[in-house]
Amino acid sequence: MSPTQRSRPDPDRVWPLHELAREFSARLEEDWPPLWVQGEISGLKLHAASGHRYFTLKDERSQFPAVLWRSRLAPGAPEPRDGQRVEALVQLVFYGPQGRLQLDVQRLRGTGQGELLQAFLELKERLAREGLFDPARKRPLPAYPRHIGLLTSESGAALQDMLKVFRRRWPGLRCSLLPVPVQGPQAGPALARGLQRLAAWPGLELDLIILGRGGGSFEDLYCFNDEALLRAIATCPLPVVSAVGHEIDTPLSDLAADLRAPTPTAAAELCVPDLIQVLERVERDGRRLTQSLRLRLERENRRLRAARTHRALAEPLRRFHETRQALDEQGQSLRAALSGRLGRSEEGLRAAQRRLRGALERGQSGAATRLQGWPRRLATLAARLGREAREREERQAARLDPLLRRRLEDLSRRLAEAGRGLERLEAGRLAALALRLGFARVRDEDGRPVERAGALQPGQRIELGFQDGRARARVDEISKEDA
Repeated sequence: MSPTQRSRPDPDRVWPLHELAREFSARLEEDWPPLWVQGEISGLKLHAASGHRYFTLKDERSQFPAVLWRSRLAPGAPEPRDGQRVEALVQLVFYGPQGRLQLDVQRLRGTGQGELLQAFLELKERLAREGLFDPARKRPLPAYPRHIGLLTSESGAALQDMLKVFRRRWPGLRCSLLPVPVQGPQAGPALARGLQRLAAWPGLELDLIILGRGGGSFEDLYCFNDEALLRAIATCPLPVVSAVGHEIDTPLSDLAADLRAPTPTAAAELCVPDLIQVLERVERDGRRLTQSLRLRLERENRRLRAARTHRALAEPLRRFHETRQALDEQGQSLRAALSGRLGRSEEGLRAAQRRLRGALERGQSGAATRLQGWPRRLATLAARLGREAREREERQAARLDPLLRRRLEDLSRRLAEAGRGLERLEAGRLAALALRLGFARVRDEDGRPVERAGALQPGQRIELGFQDGRARARVDEISKEDA
């Protein structure tokens, strides 16, 4: 509804302020659809809990408060900064709690960087699908590097910051610099070639490579999103550390590298240990090792002193004689025990032979007696088994007769049903043949078949079924033929 068509509010109505603010905001959003504006960011504040950004968007003559919700900041997009000139797609809204107009920012881009941001997001998505940013590809850095390659500008502050940290934390480190441009349209390919050249340089024997520069705008750092550079990082035989810009900057080289450092200074601190801490750790470990060795030496000395005072070592010959005498005494006792046990075994064997001979004699006489009655027992058993077999056959025959009768009845019933089915089939075939020969099938008004003329009445309506269709008729006259 246009402003001229919308009904005017009742002037006599008393409006609660919150309802007035809601009505005004709704009408404002209807009259002003989302539109693009241009201005400069000022007073940017990041709400720590929600992640929303609040700022003022201004130009030379006007300013509006604005809000950018966290969900509307594109993943991987650069963070807005104070003083940055931007283009914003905004919805003009009325913020009732403070009674002011406000810009609800739906999209945000740097002036002239809309195409760059779109290309950035498309490249990021494509390389992510290829697995170029997969965390499983990341390689660990060496704990104590001896030689580090630096790929950066020789005139930038980033180089001096890293060298200062190296001298302070790890003085014996060697550094090899390959100067490259780190800004501009040619910087991306130059960085890719420099990385490949530095990794393959004969005789350098590098442990890792740091790729980086200081802070800048999204456009300044865009060379670190070059696809050739990203693929060179992924295929580099050495671990690569990306240290580009500040904490809020996240070029794609940070995702492709083995380690992402927020700044060049932080990269230097992450790549080398602190010599003072290493020496303190070595000294601490040395003290623990010395103390452990001292305790071990004291324990072994106590064991040696105890062994020296042991009776077996103090009088070895006497100990040998005592052991030999004990062995002789044990041998005599063993021989005596074996002799007695052997005699008892022979006596037991003779007694067992006598018992076995008597048992055999008794068994032979008893077996002859028991065998005399076996023919009579076998005859009795055979007669009993014959009677039991005849009884089983009679019981089975008695159970079988009812089963046979039920089976015959079932077969008779099924045969009768099959005969009726054949009759119906033959009747259907005859009816079909009659239709083909020119005869018609007659049914009454209820659809029942009519087989005799006597079943019809004058004036009754009937249906005639032919081979190719049906016809309706009425009976005028009925004449009966003599059989």
